[in-house]
Amino acid sequence: MVNNAPTEAELKLKEEADIAKTKLIKEIQDLKLGDEAVVGDLENEKEDPRVQKFNVINPVKISGHVKYTVNGVDDEGDFTEVRRFREFHALGQVLRTRWPGCYVPSIPEKKILQKNNEQFNEERRSLLERFMKEIAKYDYIVYSKEFKVFARGKGEIDKVLFSLPKQTPM
Repeated sequence: MVNNAPTEAELKLKEEADIAKTKLIKEIQDLKLGDEAVVGDLENEKEDPRVQKFNVINPVKISGHVKYTVNGVDDEGDFTEVRRFREFHALGQVLRTRWPGCYVPSIPEKKILQKNNEQFNEERRSLLERFMKEIAKYDYIVYSKEFKVFARGKGEIDKVLFSLPKQTPM
């Protein structure tokens, strides 16, 4: 006859495993609560006043191209300019090239499947605004020659940006 009853050692091992399992579950729950507190703190963190001044609004189709009104502030004060997507794209490319190793926020993809023009324009506007708000957090970008061309320049900004002489940042 085979005795299927657990031995004293097996019972002790099961008890220790249950205690470890309970302890681990409590630690995981505490960790989740801690993460939620951190996320809550981040959400309550006030945005830098300069960042709040940066926005991209009013996508309007002009001459077959969508143009966006860009507002912000740099060391010369407030600015408002109308820019095409290709000019935002050029700014992102030039900043990455001329400031290697420095953080430059990403810009939305150049080609996106257009479901409906109004929805597409609003999604792109929102992503461009996020790009500008990220840029606003970094003085080395906002005060750079490249950004000044974008924020205050006239003419075909993308061509002007690509023609700037390369400078080594300090």
